[in-house]
Amino acid sequence: MLGLVLGGGAAKGYAHIGVIKVLDEIGIRPDIIVGASMGSLVGGFYAAGFTGKRMEEIAVQVDKRRKSWLFPIRLNKRGFIDGRRVIKYLTGYLGATKIENLPVKYAAVATDIENHKELVINRGNLVFAIRASIAIPVVFTPFEHGGRILTDGGFVNPVPVTVAQDLGADRIIAVNVMPRFDYNRVEMIVQKPSGRDYNLRKVFQETADLITSRLIDRELMFLKNGLVINVDTSGIGLSNFEKARLAIDQGYEAAKAKISEIKRMA
Repeated sequence: MLGLVLGGGAAKGYAHIGVIKVLDEIGIRPDIIVGASMGSLVGGFYAAGFTGKRMEEIAVQVDKRRKSWLFPIRLNKRGFIDGRRVIKYLTGYLGATKIENLPVKYAAVATDIENHKELVINRGNLVFAIRASIAIPVVFTPFEHGGRILTDGGFVNPVPVTVAQDLGADRIIAVNVMPRFDYNRVEMIVQKPSGRDYNLRKVFQETADLITSRLIDRELMFLKNGLVINVDTSGIGLSNFEKARLAIDQGYEAAKAKISEIKRMA
């Protein structure tokens, strides 16, 4: 069975839609769809029958004004965004769809912070599964679901290849939209200061990117029969949801460059 694995990346994850547009054009439909964080959202729409073109039409409607409505920031000891409007917005498109009633196998990855587990959600309400998987710690309040306290799945498994394999995928197309680095261990030597300004947000982002890159490399070690599409989304910040068109185009071009390999994989 062919599995499609869509990695996390917040607004960068719009690039997954571009990849799906290419799959639609060449008539390839995966049997299994697994997503983490934003990958769970795009993958959920795809599993529910939305085409890449339709998802693009929806995504480009999110301008700065709609983004402000979706993500109202309020001081809360559990996070800045409670996610209720996100649930309302997603329900408007997906309704009360149950994962087990989808035409393909689907799973969203979340983090059970109370029990320190990677949680695979492959049954129940699709919107709730997505809400749990996109709950970036501190930014979103954790999502209480099924007696568990859940946060973003991308923080434990940003490109969940092994989840797709456990669900039966023997061929996998994995899409990564986050930066990857060569992790080098070096000794401390004095060097010329860069002069860059590292505020709180920049420190968090750079550290998170490095940790995520390591986790991606670890997960891809298990990809024996598969293809990785790395999308360069360097021009898009994690919160730039108003840049959907750019991200989608980047994903489309990255997939087009791999089209012969995609066809062989399928």
